[in-house]
Amino acid sequence: MPIQCSSQVLTGQEGAIYFQPAGTQFCLADFSDFPIGNKITIPGSNDYRVGDPIVFIEQGTGSLDTGLTAGTTYYIVARTQTSITVAAEEGGTPITLKGDGGVGTADTAGLANHIKIDFAEFMTACQVKSFNLEITREELDTTTLPCGFSSSGNKYAQFRSTQSGYASGSGSLTIQFTEEQGSLANRVLGNTLLKSQTGAEVKFYVNHVADSSGVAVDDLASNYMQFPISITSMSVTVNPDDATTAELNFAMSGQPTAMFGADM
Repeated sequence: MPIQCSSQVLTGQEGAIYFQPAGTQFCLADFSDFPIGNKITIPGSNDYRVGDPIVFIEQGTGSLDTGLTAGTTYYIVARTQTSITVAAEEGGTPITLKGDGGVGTADTAGLANHIKIDFAEFMTACQVKSFNLEITREELDTTTLPCGFSSSGNKYAQFRSTQSGYASGSGSLTIQFTEEQGSLANRVLGNTLLKSQTGAEVKFYVNHVADSSGVAVDDLASNYMQFPISITSMSVTVNPDDATTAELNFAMSGQPTAMFGADM
């Protein structure tokens, strides 16, 4: 059975998967990318959609336009390939920029000084039927030449000594297609073709437990893994007797944020 969505998070041993889609994380110039008006300039390689929740983060000495507040969730209400318009709520009134980011006359200097734009929250994908993840470690050969002679002679071969090195991870998702073209699952499948997959991230819940409100996940009480991914391949299976499914393969593209409750 596929993992089901619910307006109320169920307690107990239930898996779930949450996504942040690819093409949603960029570094913006704090002055020239936030001109007076309501259009924010973004790279043409983006994959934002109307309705996406986003957040702006000041990094280094970058200074956000005063028409916006760093760390606040905004929603995209209009977009072109190179610009977005945001509002305080989904479908709300566009926010007017004052054009006073940076020092007011030019972008803040320095590669580390900018405004980071990112997807604001993880969203559940209801069409995921199953997922798996494998983490492996490099094996480093630490064998050394003997420091002296062996009293047992040379009858048996010396065993190598090893230790574990860097870790890497890969996995796959089985996703069922639906007629809902705008579903998050279908969007993630389409992310396979994106040249830039920055922003793609997953939270795998082996079990997810509700908090005291009963409508949100309690991460401290749940077992989950959170990490950025790079989508490596996708295959589709179609036959008349079963639901149409796709297999999405990925690799971990960075350090995990959490691994079974341990902050990384």
